[in-house]
Amino acid sequence: MENIQQTILSQYANSQALCTIIDAWNQCIDPSDLIDRWYDLIWNVQTAQGYGLDVWGRIVGVGRVLTISSTDYFGFMEANDLTEVGFNQAPWYSGKAATTNYSLSDSGFRQLIYAKALANISDCSIISLNAVAMILFAGRGDVYVTDNGNMTMTYVFDFVPTDVQVSIIQNSGVLPRPAGVSVSYSIKSAS
Repeated sequence: MENIQQTILSQYANSQALCTIIDAWNQCIDPSDLIDRWYDLIWNVQTAQGYGLDVWGRIVGVGRVLTISSTDYFGFMEANDLTEVGFNQAPWYSGKAATTNYSLSDSGFRQLIYAKALANISDCSIISLNAVAMILFAGRGDVYVTDNGNMTMTYVFDFVPTDVQVSIIQNSGVLPRPAGVSVSYSIKSAS
C-alpha cells in the first residue's frame, strides 16, 4: 500500500509495535514490483514471454505449435514422384509424408499472434491486406498483395522469409483473405 497510515484505526495509530509490524508486512508484500513484472511478462504483447504469449495466443485464437509437412526427401532417381536431395538436407522417405510439429519460439509466436490479431480486424480490402503484410514483415523486404481479377489473389514476397515466417505464411492460415477468394503465395527462392 502506498499510505499505510490511512488504513490503521485511529486508536492503534500511535502503537509503535503494531505500526512496525504492519510496516514490515507491507514492505514484504508490496505488489508494485509484481504488478510491473506481470504487465511486462503477460499483459504487454510486445514484451510478453512464455506463458504470457500462450495467453495471448488463446485470446486471438492461435496455438504455438505449427505442423510443417516436408515434401523433400533423401532419395534416388527411381523415386521420381518425390523431390530428391542429398545427405543432411532432408529425411529418408518412409512411404508416407513426413510431418513434424514445430513449437514456435517467443519471437516467432509473437509474429503469429500479430498476424492473427491483424487478420481479426482487417476488412480484407487490398489496401488493408497490404498494410497487414507490410506491418508483419517490416524491414524484411517488399511484400504486397495482388488481385488477380478472377476471385484469386496472391501474396508476393520479394525477399526470402525465415523458415518460421514460411510456416506462418503457408501453414498457419492466419493471413487474411476475403471470403470466397482463393489465395496463393509467391515467395522468392534463395539463390
